[in-house]
Amino acid sequence: MATLEYVRKDTPIHRLQAITKIILIVASFAVCFFALDFVLLGIWIAFLLVWWVLGKIEIKRLAIIMKVLLGTYLFLIILQGFTYRYGNTELFRLGVLMIGQRNYLAYTLEGWLFGTLVFMRVLTVIFALPILTMTTPMTKIAATLGKLKVPYQFALIFVTGIRFVPLVFLSWSSIIQAQKLRGRDIEKLPLHKKARVYTSVVTPLLLYLLRLATTLQIALECRAFGAPTARTYLEETKLRAGDYILIIASIGLATALVTLKELGYSSLPLLVR
Repeated sequence: MATLEYVRKDTPIHRLQAITKIILIVASFAVCFFALDFVLLGIWIAFLLVWWVLGKIEIKRLAIIMKVLLGTYLFLIILQGFTYRYGNTELFRLGVLMIGQRNYLAYTLEGWLFGTLVFMRVLTVIFALPILTMTTPMTKIAATLGKLKVPYQFALIFVTGIRFVPLVFLSWSSIIQAQKLRGRDIEKLPLHKKARVYTSVVTPLLLYLLRLATTLQIALECRAFGAPTARTYLEETKLRAGDYILIIASIGLATALVTLKELGYSSLPLLVR
């Protein structure tokens, strides 16, 4: 989960304002929902990977994301392969389970293609998020949300959530390592005993997180969070030439892809319904 953490570097992407990257994420959602096509989604994913290269985001972090998403991809292609109602090209069958005119034990080419297409939609959003979180300090994200008139409570929840997600996984890993150092070889345990060990880890993890939440609450109260006063910001949020260029590029490309789809473009006509 280190994918979500900010990494200090001097790159063109790091020097951009947070609003530029937020617009990129919004554009990614628009492409995800309105440009359902292999070629169109592929173009946008390639566009996002250019941001990864410019931001010098390590390839190993991309590998971590793909490893996490591999299970999602397998689930989608298995589910859609057997259940996609427009599937006509049968690749193999596990038997016969007829419900209406559909054999739900027959795996189809169209189902596999549609499952892959849905997975590409997921990638269009997932690949955009690290561009914001890994190249922008939390202080700049919070300041940008404040300038956008987002309620302070929601801004705090967003920033805290991004910060706490990797912390939860780090704490989980630390507790597991502590168990191993005490002679508990979890990897060699039977499945039912391993599940019991992992269940026992949840208790100290929750207690630790509750203590952190209490500390955060006390810190907020000591700083008069929520007081009805005018706020000032340490971080500058003024857009520069690079920000304008990439904002125009992101919005322009997303608009072009969505427009092409709305005009009826399809790289794979057999999936058009």
